Amino acid sequence: MKRIDFPIRPYLLKYLQVHLKLARIGEDPLQLEDYVLSKANRFGLALDLLLRKPVKSARHEGSIDDCTATLGVNLRNFNAAYFDLTRGKLTPYAIFQFNDTVDDHFNAELYWWVGKHVDRRATIKDAIRSFMVFYDIMEDDRSYESLRKLVQRNAELVPKKKKKAKPENFSMNSSQKIGEVSRKKGVVSQKIGVMSHKDMFRSVREQLMRLPIALFETEFYHARS
Repeated sequence: MKRIDFPIRPYLLKYLQVHLKLARIGEDPLQLEDYVLSKANRFGLALDLLLRKPVKSARHEGSIDDCTATLGVNLRNFNAAYFDLTRGKLTPYAIFQFNDTVDDHFNAELYWWVGKHVDRRATIKDAIRSFMVFYDIMEDDRSYESLRKLVQRNAELVPKKKKKAKPENFSMNSSQKIGEVSRKKGVVSQKIGVMSHKDMFRSVREQLMRLPIALFETEFYHARS
């Protein structure tokens, strides 16, 4: 069978598993079935362009030392010689460029995901954590802190408008004690609201994780287009 082992970053392999609909073939989350190369999707098209007589870059493109996982690529629908791979010419340039391309899509989806969840009154932390859970990304794959910094720098989240405080309807003769009791009730009500919001978000997230279909097949995913 005509195939190649393409080096890729572990968290990007998990990301591609969802979008390319690759099944696991073992207990290890990085053991996946081969991807049958196709130009019908954005990732296959990018890979096809990079494998086609790859050109060595004269300038430094970046390190590929962190590409420790492997994406098996099945070339059964193509002539391997067309890609000039019969002599093992899988260049560092092609490896870096494909990883960089997939990473751009990963980051863009992260920003969109966080923005949508924040619009639904989730915290940024909960949004990032749910993104990591969905793609099975562990701290060793990509840390929460690194994703948080990315979101902080690039997500361009719209700041929430503060609600105007409602005027109190108490008369001027209300006692100080009544005012103190009202303020305490307000604080308690606010805390209860926060707890209810967290419980609600946790419930929605758990339901999302139990969905039998991929994220990009849901109405929630297509809401960005």
